[in-house]
Amino acid sequence: MTNEAVVTESDDAAALLFSLARAEVVVDALPPALEPYAAAAPDDGLALQTKVIERWRALGEDIGGWKVAWTSRAMRDSGGKDFRPFGYILASRMFPTGSTVSREGIYRGQVESEICLTIGSRLSGEHVTRDEAFAAVESVSPAFEINARRLANTMPLACRIGNGLNNWGLVVGPAGTPPDSLDGIVVEQFRDGEPAGAGRTGEDILDDPYLSLARVVTQLSRHGFAIEPGQRIITGSILPGMATDGVGHFEASFGDLGSVAVDLV
Repeated sequence: MTNEAVVTESDDAAALLFSLARAEVVVDALPPALEPYAAAAPDDGLALQTKVIERWRALGEDIGGWKVAWTSRAMRDSGGKDFRPFGYILASRMFPTGSTVSREGIYRGQVESEICLTIGSRLSGEHVTRDEAFAAVESVSPAFEINARRLANTMPLACRIGNGLNNWGLVVGPAGTPPDSLDGIVVEQFRDGEPAGAGRTGEDILDDPYLSLARVVTQLSRHGFAIEPGQRIITGSILPGMATDGVGHFEASFGDLGSVAVDLV
């Protein structure tokens, strides 16, 4: 598969992924529009994602932030050293803790406990350091990423990256002053009051979130984006996600960072 073939078919692929993100269609097998990406590179997936973002913006939607992927021990450097793909998060799908959110359109959903960084100053360029990224963070919050598994993990990697890495939305808890380190935070999550997993942040689970922030700026810059003030960044799931297979109350405590909660109905 050549890059020329990928570019030729990218409009059809973007149209399909845009329809998936709007819950207008559901696919369980690789559709013809995505076949050109079956052997494409991860960076081709990011280029495809930018075309999906263009379609959202044409509808008047804003990008409220980004997810950083491949920060876990199992996935680090899968696309090359320090390569961290991004996924867009729509501003209209960001909610404060305690919100009630409809499950409509959240296909095969999961709620994942993550740390959220709110940005205070613009980050761009291909050589941002960890210290520069840390200095740009205005606040840190406990958060839930809501995923809709629009494409199964068996689908080609570039397709899943083009799909925004399955992000549907974000629930953000109280804002706190950014600590120098985010290691050693004990996270406990609950569904309907029952324990649903516990763990601790650290390099065995996730990269340093500030380092992940610095690394993703490189990929965003290469595709024409910067991280803007007010945007929110999540840097990887700390625990296995909780399935949204029914109405439920989801909550997670993050030690001194506080708690986050959402009701899915």
